[in-house]
Amino acid sequence: MQNPFDTIQAQLDELKQMVNRALAQNITPEPPAVGGIELAQEILRLSKPRIYALCSQRKLPVMKRGGRLSFSRTELLAWLAEGKREVKAQH
Repeated sequence: MQNPFDTIQAQLDELKQMVNRALAQNITPEPPAVGGIELAQEILRLSKPRIYALCSQRKLPVMKRGGRLSFSRTELLAWLAEGKREVKAQH
């Protein structure tokens, strides 16, 4: 009869190898492409009231479906890039 602890130890060793391989590949989860107000806050670093105000003024790219606001990561990043100021060359 096989010792059950040997089976458990073999499974733990296999899991450890899998975790080590995943860490070695430096796997990071893909950020969401579309999200709610939390995504907009994360990208824009603005408060919820400020984001809602910009949306109501139609200054921020937003999608609305069923009363919920959704934001596209790429559209928010593009909106931020549009606000870049020109760098003046020093004489």
